[in-house]
Amino acid sequence: LGFRAAIIATVTLLALYYLAATVFSQHDHLIDPLYAPAAMVLAASFSLGARYVLVERERRKVERIFGQYVDPRISRQLADSRSIKDVTSKGERRELTLLFVDIRDFTAMSEAMTAEDVLAVIQEYLNEMSALILKWDGTIDKYVGDEIVAIWNAPIHQPQHALWAVRCAYDLINQASVLQRHLAAKGLPPISWGIGINTGPAVVGNMGSRDRLQYTALGDTVNTAARFCSVAPAFTVLVGESTYEACKQYLAVDQVPGLQLKGKSADKFRAYQAVSIREEVGSPWVPFPTEAASDTYTKIRRTYGAQLVFAASTPGDLDI
Repeated sequence: LGFRAAIIATVTLLALYYLAATVFSQHDHLIDPLYAPAAMVLAASFSLGARYVLVERERRKVERIFGQYVDPRISRQLADSRSIKDVTSKGERRELTLLFVDIRDFTAMSEAMTAEDVLAVIQEYLNEMSALILKWDGTIDKYVGDEIVAIWNAPIHQPQHALWAVRCAYDLINQASVLQRHLAAKGLPPISWGIGINTGPAVVGNMGSRDRLQYTALGDTVNTAARFCSVAPAFTVLVGESTYEACKQYLAVDQVPGLQLKGKSADKFRAYQAVSIREEVGSPWVPFPTEAASDTYTKIRRTYGAQLVFAASTPGDLDI
C-alpha cells in the first residue's frame, strides 16, 4: 500500500472499531476504548515508518546510480518512479538518439604537450560539453578519452529526443568561442571537434560485472553514430536519415555524397550534414555556426602559434 492508502485504511479501521464498540455498548458489552486503538495506531506508525525508510533508501540508490549520468531533475524523477530492481536488472530495447563528440587530431596534439596541459584541456572541454548535454536533458553514457557519448530517450521517455539531440549539437558548436577563450586565458591551445548523431533501436540498461555496472546502450544505432562522429569535419554535425526524418520540420540538411562507412551499403545508406535549424515551424532558419567557429579557431590558433615562437626565442638564440 502507498502512504495515503495506509493512512486511510488505518482511519477506516479505527472508525469501524469505535462503531462496533458503540453497537456492543448498547447491548451491555464493553470494549476497551483506549488500548486496542492505541495498539492499532502504533502498529500503523511503525509500519509506515519502516516503509518510509526503505523507500527513501531505494530513492537514494537510484539517485546515486543516475546522478552521474543525468541532470539532477531527471535523477529525482527516476527515483520517484522506479525501484532499484527495475534500474539494475532490466534492460530494454527502445528507440534512442545517440550523440558522439570528440576532438579532432587531439592524439597528435597531446604528444607535444605536457601531461598537465593535456589534462587541463580535456577538463575544460568535458566541463563545457557535459553542461550543454545536461542542459538539453541528455544522459551522459560515457567518456572515452576526449570522446563523449550521450543518449536521449533513456532512461526516461523523451518524445522529441532526436530534435533535442540536434539542438544540443547546435549549442556544442555555438559555444565553441567560449571554450576557446577559456583555454586561451590559461595559455592552452585551441581545439576543434566533430559531432555524429543517429536515431534508431538499441538495447539500453545497466551492464557490466557484478562489481561495476554502467548505464549504457548497445547496437548498430550506437555504432553508426560513432562512425558519423569519426568522419565529421571540425565543427560539423553529421546525422543519419532516421534522425533527419524525426525532425525535418526543424532541421535543414545537405546530403553528404560519397560517404562510405564500414559495414554499410552505399546505395541504402544516407548521411546528412546539418546546415540550418529553426525554433518553430515557420520561424526563420538559423545556420549552424560552423564557419564562425572555424574562423575563431583559426585566429586563436595563429595567435597561440605566434606565442610559442616568441616564447622559444631567447636572447641567447640571436646572432649579434
